Amino acid sequence: MTDKKEILPLIEALEKVYGKPSGTGFGSAVFYKSTKNDGALESIAANDYKTFMGDQWNAESEARWKSVWKLVYERSTGTNPDILAELNDLKDADAKRSVPLLTEFVEHADQGKLALAAVFNHTDIVKFQVFNVGDGEALAGLLLCGLFSDLSVCSVICLMD
Repeated sequence: MTDKKEILPLIEALEKVYGKPSGTGFGSAVFYKSTKNDGALESIAANDYKTFMGDQWNAESEARWKSVWKLVYERSTGTNPDILAELNDLKDADAKRSVPLLTEFVEHADQGKLALAAVFNHTDIVKFQVFNVGDGEALAGLLLCGLFSDLSVCSVICLMD
């Protein structure tokens, strides 16, 4: 069972590199919350995406933000977790082009890689998915979402031009 006292410092390390929850719609942010439904990971990720977009997500723009949204990777049960290898092995070309936004083009990239690995390779992660995000034009990025055994969820989103 996930020990919050162990996980919270890992989330804080992610936030130091990728930022706290935000509705700026640009850059990166980390979202961490508890849920009651272990089957709703994509729905939680989609809500985090909408929250991140803030005021930029409205009735007129929703179709644009949803146009690029898609699941591009799901860790298979029994797979040895290695977030960095999994990101580098993405098959979707658009998603693969966005990987350096998370791993290379952030301030403190080495700390970011360590923080991503500490959270998404954690033994209590029971489900992990990667989604493509953007507007279909200038903005592109990824949303990583992991479900812990205690039904807490961590999402990291990065969206840039």
